[in-house]
Amino acid sequence: MTNEERLHIFEEVDPGCITDALICFKIGAWMQGIFPVSKKAKIYGRAVTARFETVSDPEKILTPYEVIEMGEPGDVLVWNVDMDANIMGENIFHFIKGHGLNGIVLEGKIRDINEIEEIGGCVFSKGPAAYSAPVNFRPTKETVNVPVTVGGAVVRPGDYICGDANGVMVVPWEYADIVLEQARLNMVWEKELEEAIKAGFNSEQMKEVYGHLKKLDINRNQIIK
Repeated sequence: MTNEERLHIFEEVDPGCITDALICFKIGAWMQGIFPVSKKAKIYGRAVTARFETVSDPEKILTPYEVIEMGEPGDVLVWNVDMDANIMGENIFHFIKGHGLNGIVLEGKIRDINEIEEIGGCVFSKGPAAYSAPVNFRPTKETVNVPVTVGGAVVRPGDYICGDANGVMVVPWEYADIVLEQARLNMVWEKELEEAIKAGFNSEQMKEVYGHLKKLDINRNQIIK
């Protein structure tokens, strides 16, 4: 699949079906304590990662705006900002949207949550904070597009992120295609379950419906090299 094809499937399938696919294959990771500003938010896309830290040499500092410009339309920013102060607000989110990115997930805090919610912001964080991070607590070229930890989950550059109000998950990039194929099958099965329940199926009939789920075999031929 192309990245565009993957994004289309992420858009159409329920995140719960992707979670079930990850569980089925015993891969992936789920972030803890990372939730959206808006309960209606759904985020998905390739991860562009950055780790923020105290930088002693001002010449090495990258601004958040420079990091945002490293992403491509449809990507998701994934930042490790390990402090209680906020690292972004409404202005940075407008910059993210203006560059066509699908949102941001961060191990850190934000401000302007009311404004971000009003514009339907796909911003996932540890919550709000009024105090801003020091100007030298920033990424450098050496800490952009490296593996980072967010919500206890390791995210590599290029891994796929997917989440909603229930939380955020990490889909390893090399398994993205088979996970999305399984998620589509899960969607079909979930629809069958819903229809069976609405039709008044009893427990014995439901056992049969549960056996209808098709599971793909995860093998080397289905892993992206």
